[in-house]
Amino acid sequence: MNTEHLIRFLNGSASQSEKEQVLKWLEQEDAREAFDQFLKETWQQSLPQDADLTDYSLLLERIHETIQPNSNKRNSKRRWRLGPSLRVAASWLLLIGSIFFLMQGLRYEKPAPAPIAETTITKTTGPGEKLTLQMPDGTQITVNANSTLSFSSGFGKGDRIVQLQGEAYFSIAKNPALPFQLHTEKMITTALGTEFNAYARSERFALALTEGKVAVDAAKKRIELEPGQMATLYTEGEPDALNVRPFDVGRTIGWKEGQLVLDRKPLKVLLDDLSSWYGVDMKIDPSLDLNARVIGTFRNKNLADVLTGLGFSMGFDFEINEKMVVIKKESL
Repeated sequence: MNTEHLIRFLNGSASQSEKEQVLKWLEQEDAREAFDQFLKETWQQSLPQDADLTDYSLLLERIHETIQPNSNKRNSKRRWRLGPSLRVAASWLLLIGSIFFLMQGLRYEKPAPAPIAETTITKTTGPGEKLTLQMPDGTQITVNANSTLSFSSGFGKGDRIVQLQGEAYFSIAKNPALPFQLHTEKMITTALGTEFNAYARSERFALALTEGKVAVDAAKKRIELEPGQMATLYTEGEPDALNVRPFDVGRTIGWKEGQLVLDRKPLKVLLDDLSSWYGVDMKIDPSLDLNARVIGTFRNKNLADVLTGLGFSMGFDFEINEKMVVIKKESL
């Protein structure tokens, strides 16, 4: 052991690193003998030239009594006077007793690192973009265009909670001890190991279960869905009505594979979806019947092909100018 470190440790001026080194050394089997030798040498060096060196034995005996007070009782009544030559030794005794008290009763421990504050991570997709996330727990999330997903930096440790605005498909890793929760503005979905599609935009909130089992809390109700069922809540019309019905997988999650399936969807809703999926702005002729229902399927088609098919059946023309699409009533 470095004697300078030991001296600084005894007089309280050691650095944190030096304290750790000394305490670790004192736990070794041969540290006691080396420690006694160090005291003896320091004692001898501190005495005047004409001092009585036999006093050291008495000092060492008292030190050991301080460390193990019940080990020796025969000198308990002996009076110990401290003359001028023992003043330095008295200081050593006090410090040594403190050290061994610390070692035996209040073991030094490294201070626990300060906890790292959790932050919120947000992932956003723009028009025409999709994003696939692999979460720390193994859950995979595919985020559709114009959507926002957020979660804590500690996801998977104390909880598994994500927030969604937009649309995303979830493949949930199983963890019975830590259920997965999806929060949207109008719904909370709780799941273990399962797969589902979530839709959360201004006027419509829906949860379509493809695999496993989930509990949906919405409109002051809790329902459990089976695969093939979809829970839907509209903010207009009947805002407190939570409806459960079967759904077509292709129509609901076809967007993941670039497939657009239309099942009596209003033209206005469809054009809004196309604006998001293809990353364009749309200028729509107000004379068009935007409530007309659309039926059809488009697989991996570009925007021009989709609008050509829709225009033929719905009676409109269109122009694409880079990121602007003009929809106008078909001329006679």
